[in-house]
Amino acid sequence: MLACATTALCGVPAVALAQDAPVQAPPAAASAQTVTTVDDIIVTARRREERLQDVPLAVTAVAPKALERANITNVSGLRTQAPALIIVPGAGANKSTPTFAIRGQSQQELTILADPSVSLYIGDIVAPRSQGANGGLFDLASVQVLKGPQGTLFGRNSTGGIVQLIPNAPTHEAGGSFGVTVGNFGTLNTEAVVNMPLGDKLAARLAVVSNKDDGYLYDVLLGRNVNFTDNQALRFSLKWDPNDALTNTLVVDAYHSNEGGAGSYVRAVNPNGVFNSAPARTPRNYPTLQQMLADQQARGTLKTASGTPSFSKVETVTVANSTVYDLGDHISVKNIFGYRDVKSHSYEDTDGLPIPLLEIERIFDQHQFSDELQILGQSGNLNWIAGAYYFREKGSDQGASVTGAVDFGDVQPTSVFAYPGWANTWVKAKNTSYAVFAQGTYAFPSVKGLSLTAGVRGNWDKREADILSRTATACRFTMDEDHNSATAETRPTLANCDLPLAVKYSEPTYNVSLDYKFGDGKLVYVAHRHGYRTGGFGARASTEAGLRRTFEPEIVDDVEVGVKADWRFNGAFLRTNLALYSSQYKDIQRLLQDNTVIPITTVTANAQKAQVQGGEFEFLFRPVQSVELSGFWAYADGKFKQFIDPNGVDLSATAFSRTPKNVYSLSARFMPTIPDKIGSELSFGVSYFHSDGFVDNDGAAPTQITYAYELVNLNAELRNVGGTNASIGLYVNNALNEKYDFAMLDVFSSLGFSARTPGDPRTYGVRLKYEF
Repeated sequence: MLACATTALCGVPAVALAQDAPVQAPPAAASAQTVTTVDDIIVTARRREERLQDVPLAVTAVAPKALERANITNVSGLRTQAPALIIVPGAGANKSTPTFAIRGQSQQELTILADPSVSLYIGDIVAPRSQGANGGLFDLASVQVLKGPQGTLFGRNSTGGIVQLIPNAPTHEAGGSFGVTVGNFGTLNTEAVVNMPLGDKLAARLAVVSNKDDGYLYDVLLGRNVNFTDNQALRFSLKWDPNDALTNTLVVDAYHSNEGGAGSYVRAVNPNGVFNSAPARTPRNYPTLQQMLADQQARGTLKTASGTPSFSKVETVTVANSTVYDLGDHISVKNIFGYRDVKSHSYEDTDGLPIPLLEIERIFDQHQFSDELQILGQSGNLNWIAGAYYFREKGSDQGASVTGAVDFGDVQPTSVFAYPGWANTWVKAKNTSYAVFAQGTYAFPSVKGLSLTAGVRGNWDKREADILSRTATACRFTMDEDHNSATAETRPTLANCDLPLAVKYSEPTYNVSLDYKFGDGKLVYVAHRHGYRTGGFGARASTEAGLRRTFEPEIVDDVEVGVKADWRFNGAFLRTNLALYSSQYKDIQRLLQDNTVIPITTVTANAQKAQVQGGEFEFLFRPVQSVELSGFWAYADGKFKQFIDPNGVDLSATAFSRTPKNVYSLSARFMPTIPDKIGSELSFGVSYFHSDGFVDNDGAAPTQITYAYELVNLNAELRNVGGTNASIGLYVNNALNEKYDFAMLDVFSSLGFSARTPGDPRTYGVRLKYEF
């Protein structure tokens, strides 16, 4: 969790220091403008509460005040708040399924047979399937972004890092709030929170939120916007502390969405693509894809002629129960139980063309169970934690598609299964993981400020799958009756069109770091970490031999050097946090198209050797109490040292996907002194965000590019208007109306198109909030 000495501190921005944090009162002899101290930020990057500036890791904390001022209501908006964090739509996926990348490490394979390299946590519960993740940003204590492999305390599948959403816990003080935001594009967001003590030993908290807008991508064939928002969420928390030794906290999250899809438009077509020379389509009678592209270019990026009624329906329920018992003698026991259920049904036009060249429908149903037991203690100068972890998920994942289908007219069907030529890759899977871990930090008594941290984790994983891949009339893959790849394979009947598979993986992960606190509020550290991400199966191959081909686990070894420092001079305060890293990867996982078989399939392959180097810098500067400047810069340089794909093609020279070299942000806030009768605090803010261009997909085709873009955001806020409990805020995001986009799907070299989904245009609105 993230805690702060005062409630106002909870306005922490990406720099990991509260931009809203009030400066503590200066000594009586000091000038009124003297800035002497700032409140601490407490994080749990090492599974216990610590000052952020004392943690020898690159961690960014974002508090809800910063998100509220910028009207960021979904996880995807975090990409402008933390260095090194890239969030893009999943390839061919709906708007509720974001893909995370940190330090060049990401995963595009969205099936249940592969795991992400940047793990999303809701509280202490991992959410390996990001469907519905965009609905989690409400009533939070903080968002923490941990960069680099976190394989000791957070487990496998975190070779890139961690994004952790930490809810507010119930307190024994009655109160709450109600807020409403009204903006352009029909935006209407509401949020209500009630915190209620139920006697001396029990407290409850209820938060509900609703987000709605009309969307901004207009389909000229449907006559409406296709990417509208309509989601609701609820969180109920119950905290029981019957005595000083025992605390139990129950958190139940529920999320529901029934909204439009991501929407797409075509950006490029390939004259030599498979379907470019197809016969003229009626009733539109388009002779070529080039003519469709020309018409789209005339429409611009906020209009499309898809005709596909895309949608995204998601329901999730997450239950977390945490029990902490103090055994005395500086030893405590903590148990974390977790359950999550995800149901998702989405339909997307991935080509952005007025013909159904490639429509994808996904039907996903997953539930998971986990339990983690921790023992934490302090033995002299040794601070330690040990524990065991169990995780199991089961699910059904259908990826139905239609390629080059019959034209149904201006408005396409609402399901892929309405087409005669549909195909369905249907996976039923069970994934199980066990782990034991221990980590300790020893403070050397002979050298004040010097500490050594070391941790190790044993991981054992098993992946089981039953793959059913078929069309309406036939099995899509061939099988060897004796399961001997040396003999000819035949196509089984529909009744026998499934293949059970299983594989096991294991790998120890570890970390070691040495840190030294020098001066007042200054820390230097060096860390080495060994991380691991599980392997798995592909599900789209056309033969049994291809389906049995696994992709191997991904291994990373990194070295990170960092300096965290607070500086005070002439009444001013400056915080500078710097981290430099070098990560060496073995068998890094990448998603590729296999064009050597018909139909063309997508496979997950291992790049034998890769390297990512770079760093992040964050700062906060307060020259006087009423002025605040902050910002960050992230630099990443990724390259393959050896990458031979399964067909023997050398891809070592291809670009690293989703890895812009430079991402930076600059922000300024002005907080003038105002009379109490006007309000308690007035602030004006402006921020500038820049991202270099980057390659979207692992295949690195020339059309798979997200171009550089820049965003200017403005906000203003008056708290406790006229001495009341009401506040008002104004925001303008993308004030210069920058046009930018992200990849929807790119199959330029095969099917012959590259489709995009647009980034948010200029949005603005007013936010009213009442606290009681």
